[in-house]
Amino acid sequence: MSNFKKLIIPAVVLVLLVGVYLVVTNLPEKEDEGDTGTARELIEIFNFDKNSLVEIIMENKGETLHFRYTTIQVEQETTNADGTVEKKMVDRNVWVPVQPEDMNVRSSAIDSIAWNANTLKAYKIIDENPSDLSVYGLDNPVKLTFIMNDGTRYILFVGNETPTGGSYYAQKEGDPTVYTIGDYEAEKFIQTKFDLVETDIYDKEYTAQDFTALRFTRNQNLVLDTVTDETGVKWLLSYPIEAEARYENIYKIVESLAGITVSEYIEENVEDLNKYGLEKPPYIFEYTLDGKDYKLSLGKLHTDGRSYYAMMNDENVVFTVSSSLFTFLDKPVEELISSFVHLQNINEVSEVIVKIDGRVDVLKMNVDPEDDEKSTYEFNGTLLTGEEDEDYIRTYKKYYQGIIGITMDKLNLDIEPALENPDVTIEYTLKTGEEIVVELVPDTEGVYYYAFKNGEYTGMMVRRKQLEDENRNGIRVSQPKLVEALKEREESRKE
Repeated sequence: MSNFKKLIIPAVVLVLLVGVYLVVTNLPEKEDEGDTGTARELIEIFNFDKNSLVEIIMENKGETLHFRYTTIQVEQETTNADGTVEKKMVDRNVWVPVQPEDMNVRSSAIDSIAWNANTLKAYKIIDENPSDLSVYGLDNPVKLTFIMNDGTRYILFVGNETPTGGSYYAQKEGDPTVYTIGDYEAEKFIQTKFDLVETDIYDKEYTAQDFTALRFTRNQNLVLDTVTDETGVKWLLSYPIEAEARYENIYKIVESLAGITVSEYIEENVEDLNKYGLEKPPYIFEYTLDGKDYKLSLGKLHTDGRSYYAMMNDENVVFTVSSSLFTFLDKPVEELISSFVHLQNINEVSEVIVKIDGRVDVLKMNVDPEDDEKSTYEFNGTLLTGEEDEDYIRTYKKYYQGIIGITMDKLNLDIEPALENPDVTIEYTLKTGEEIVVELVPDTEGVYYYAFKNGEYTGMMVRRKQLEDENRNGIRVSQPKLVEALKEREESRKE
């Protein structure tokens, strides 16, 4: 290769490298509207004292929300060292609604808007003298007015999200410059009424023990109507039958009602409730909680599959609640009723007379709940008491458990059987003098008994085989065991 060629090739390569360097170093920087500002100095938009802020006005696509910072009195509970609870009224600073006046505003959400506004900074300047604000969504922006206690106003306009995301276009009043601000702050500023409404259904936390009444309607048909007794321990049904409710299942319902919160507000002043399944709600709960009456209606399952459309107290505001709270909605009514025909605590009883299979058993008892050694038990004239009769008393109680253990096998409210020729009659006399009579009348097919209580059909049907079921301690099993045990007792004492 000639010397000339040896010299020209490196020279060309050098020129190319210099050219590439000049092109690369002079490329325009990529505009990143989502820049967090960590690598550059942020631009101050507002810098005011948050503690001097007294009003916020939000205007968003025809919706105006106006809030005022004020001091109200609230009740505060304090638990003393001795366990007593002291209640007193204390001052609390909160945001209250001015418009709409009846809005149940979430004060903490408004406070978050204030905190994000008082030292608001921009990522960058986009356009110092824009000719077309519609490019940025600032021809019809969200407008926020922050009013200080001296009357000074700070006004912010928020437009569209930037194409690359992570920030929004914004302006401040009196300055034509278009800035970008962070999406976190911007999304606080463009919230609507439903974003700022309180999601708690109740004004304080409640538990299942705070409920005293419950009605449940399913597909326009009443399923149950129940209230607590005077102790608040038992739930007593008046519908579909007069009986004790199954406590654990009623507890689950009221516990769920105590725990409901709004997942999402959907729409208010709804013209077509049917689209949410709330024109004729498939599920309605009417209940008394802490002395106040409520009505919760559940409509269709939301498309997310995790919530139901709902409405409270027939107010025309549709929201969603978690479906995980309402797994019991389609359970059969039998699961809500205590299955016992009559469950009577032995401590409350003085005498039980059982008439069955042509015989009459008389059980007398005087139970001392504090000291069973002082209790006495009598079966057909045979007295059982003290430690020496411990095993026989245990067998006696097994028979009593069989008597009170008669349970419903199915509910049948479509018939009105006559109280004639009962196979079993059980007469309770309580220590208070009250008398309760349970009677089992055979059906025509010889499979079930109709259960009557104090002369009224309970709606319960008892399978006849239950009375001789060993596993269920049926009375035709437990009674002979007691009779046999007492015979052995008599014989052993003769010896």
